[in-house]
Amino acid sequence: MKSEKVTINLSAVELAQIDFLVEKGLYVSRSDFIRLATRKQTESHQREIEQFVDPSVQGTFAGVGIITDSLVWGLGILGIGSEHVEEAHRTGQKLNIRAIGVLKIDKDVNPEQFRSVLSRVKISGKIIAEPEIKKIIEEFNEKS
Repeated sequence: MKSEKVTINLSAVELAQIDFLVEKGLYVSRSDFIRLATRKQTESHQREIEQFVDPSVQGTFAGVGIITDSLVWGLGILGIGSEHVEEAHRTGQKLNIRAIGVLKIDKDVNPEQFRSVLSRVKISGKIIAEPEIKKIIEEFNEKS
């Protein structure tokens, strides 16, 4: 997955400590240190993350998430294609989408069908979709 650039402010002392650890060979670079620190922090909050996505749900959806009844969730990348939306539309299913990471809606998803199958959306992360689909997601997105 493509990484994204983040700008942070650190005190001179914090930065000097990181530089010292890099100079000692404990980390390859400042970025390496910050990535590892971020990973450790997210792992320490794994319970909160799991509560968000409801790990009790079983099954697979699009190879990257889960679908049971109307709950669709993903941790990492959740991809939804036109075949998934069409199936939900055909069966009268309403989708409750929850994702942490990236929600990617394929370009060929019909916006009207997508709107008709949505129940709720809760996204923490990035949305990759056509502008009209993004607008629909924003309308349904539950604010934390």
